[in-house]
Amino acid sequence: MATYSPIPAIINLDWLAFSVKLIPSPVEKDAHDWFFNDLAPLGYKVVEFSGTNIYRRRVIVFSAEGEKMFTCLFDPFSRVIPYDSCLIEVANKWLYGSNVSLAGVRYSEHNLNWVCDVMMYLHPYAISNMSRIDICADFECNKDQRAIINGLMSNDIYVQRYFEGSSFHTYDAGDNYSRTPRCLSWGSKKSNVKWKLYNKSAEVFEWVKEGDKMVKYCHKPYIVEQWKNTWPDCNEDNIWRLEVSIQPMEKFEFHGEQVHYDNIINQFYVDDLFISMYMTRFITRKREGHKDRSNDTRVFLFGMQGIVGKLRQKEPKESREVAEFVSCLRAAMLQRSKVEVATNSQMLALWTNTAVECVRLGHLEGYFNNTYGLPIERIDEIQNVVLITT
Repeated sequence: MATYSPIPAIINLDWLAFSVKLIPSPVEKDAHDWFFNDLAPLGYKVVEFSGTNIYRRRVIVFSAEGEKMFTCLFDPFSRVIPYDSCLIEVANKWLYGSNVSLAGVRYSEHNLNWVCDVMMYLHPYAISNMSRIDICADFECNKDQRAIINGLMSNDIYVQRYFEGSSFHTYDAGDNYSRTPRCLSWGSKKSNVKWKLYNKSAEVFEWVKEGDKMVKYCHKPYIVEQWKNTWPDCNEDNIWRLEVSIQPMEKFEFHGEQVHYDNIINQFYVDDLFISMYMTRFITRKREGHKDRSNDTRVFLFGMQGIVGKLRQKEPKESREVAEFVSCLRAAMLQRSKVEVATNSQMLALWTNTAVECVRLGHLEGYFNNTYGLPIERIDEIQNVVLITT
């Protein structure tokens, strides 16, 4: 996709998955089974493969050239998932540029409407909700950005509100085996929003031996082509990526409304959402030791972007506070306030996660905000340490 963002980076969708409701035909109702149409007359190949641990059936649509276009997962094992639910995952290449034709009509390069149109030929459906989206920002890493990345690797800079993550590095044998960061991530397996900051050049390029010489091989030429089209003079070996993953997307609202497929295929909207996430959820600060961490100096990988909208968790329908979780929440917050917990990062993370889970399971978002004066998303800003004396 073309980017219209003011930040010095290329913003693009890198993962797109959404759920649809299959509309059964009379034949399917009688057979208690699903039948997908053959798309060979339109120049596409439909191939069924073995399912997954969640869905019994998996169908992949290929182009005439044999390139995977999107995957359909349907017929769920669990009764919790509606029987007519189908998960559609768009193949990565087509998120960077499609130029697809269907029934004699050619779509523009970055038009993703073709996914819905091809799917309608495959089987009648209605879109239910967005499942997962990843948005990435590729940038040629400058001196200041390198300093921030090194600071995040050394823990001199931290990402606010995240207590779990991982990092990978390489050793420079020619520089006394110093460590060079390669990939850093923030968020646990249960996190709805995860971040990753990594050397994209190191991922897409690989040196392989052909005969008696080493040859540079590119795994994703369509991404490198996007770099060169945007920055003709860029150093393709020095491109980094900041990426945010949101799942399930249906749990959130942006600008007060649920996010729909039409929004996500609009580049203006994607840019707006990424900048919002960067400004409000990728908050990087210098580790200066203030008790109130909001006083730690904030640093910006892409600079300050001003006032933006905010992605917010959607209020659950017909939910009510579960009183039994209130006492658990209060106990967890009391533990967080103890000096021996506040000064131990692992213990603080343990009781913070416990409090967050109590709020989630007990639908206590309103109670938490009224009691502690901040939404649950800003729990790490609550640092009221109680000094215990004997």
